[in-house]
Amino acid sequence: MERTMRKRESLYLHALLALVREDFEHNRDLATGAFDEYEAMDVRPTGIHRSKDAHQRAVFALAPELGALADRATDDVDRQRLDAGRGTEQYAE
Repeated sequence: MERTMRKRESLYLHALLALVREDFEHNRDLATGAFDEYEAMDVRPTGIHRSKDAHQRAVFALAPELGALADRATDDVDRQRLDAGRGTEQYAE
């Protein structure tokens, strides 16, 4: 049985993703225009008068970009871990 989100759930998810976006903007060096599609929608989590569909479209605009940014951040951390051990082979003898 397929279940769709209710408006309250859409608003909540939109608010959570907006908070993650805000954190990314303050703590990471983001490419200019990373959230242009979302910004163009002009739908904010606090806009409870907007339709459920508008909030769901906003979620679908935020989620892939946030996922890609998180994936790149994870790759950067993994790369740093790999690089951390380089040059220490001389101490293993």
